[in-house]
Amino acid sequence: MKRFSRLVLFGLALILGACVPQAVRPQAPQVELVQFNLVSIDPFSGRGEFDVRLRLTNTNSFTLPLLDTTLTAELGGSPFRLTLPALEIPSGASRETQTRLVVPIVEGTRALASLVSGHSTRLRLLGELRVQLGPAVVPMGPVVLLDREVRIQFAFRLPTIRIVEIRLDGLAIRLVLEVENPNPIGFTLEGPLRILVGGRSLTESVFNLGLPPGGRSRSEQRLGLSGLPGLGGLSVDLGLNARIPGILDRPVAQVLQGVLR
Repeated sequence: MKRFSRLVLFGLALILGACVPQAVRPQAPQVELVQFNLVSIDPFSGRGEFDVRLRLTNTNSFTLPLLDTTLTAELGGSPFRLTLPALEIPSGASRETQTRLVVPIVEGTRALASLVSGHSTRLRLLGELRVQLGPAVVPMGPVVLLDREVRIQFAFRLPTIRIVEIRLDGLAIRLVLEVENPNPIGFTLEGPLRILVGGRSLTESVFNLGLPPGGRSRSEQRLGLSGLPGLGGLSVDLGLNARIPGILDRPVAQVLQGVLR
């Protein structure tokens, strides 16, 4: 009888053991880059921003509830932080998510210069993901989720410069210029400025104006005369460059026509 009871207890133990869930080791999702777009580069706020759209595919046999995670995004070999939002991916399914990569200009000068110049730049996403399985938070990784070359669509457009006011102010000329930047990249517009009448230089100065991305700014200058105004048409000769040190340097030479009042 005792032997029979032991056999029954052993059988019950096997049945109960089969009902206990085994430890699950989830696999990290497969990650594809859908979009990598320039939002802005602003040297005055000190950062560049990029929209990053990813497609994640769950290869596990169960739903993968990913928790929000901070990953390392290596752009051109320099590491930055990227937040991956929380996302639930059913088994065998794909889901897309969008996040933003912020690149400080000081640390990312080389990578930003490469992208602005139209070159391919290496992007790697790596780190440890976290998944919520029942009451437990299970880490996955560290893993390399993405490793590929990226480029941005950017063609520099000349800023629009117009004369708001130009008039005599005693023995000087008061000049007000308005500049509009159509680019998603801010820069400093700098270089020599000359005012000519009838082709003869009347006065000259150094122009320096900061322009945020997509922004508009005014420059007001009072330039001392180096001679008396003569006859002929008036022009403002601008031999400027749009500059972000180490990232952007584009010529912006323009000649504006005006009337001295």
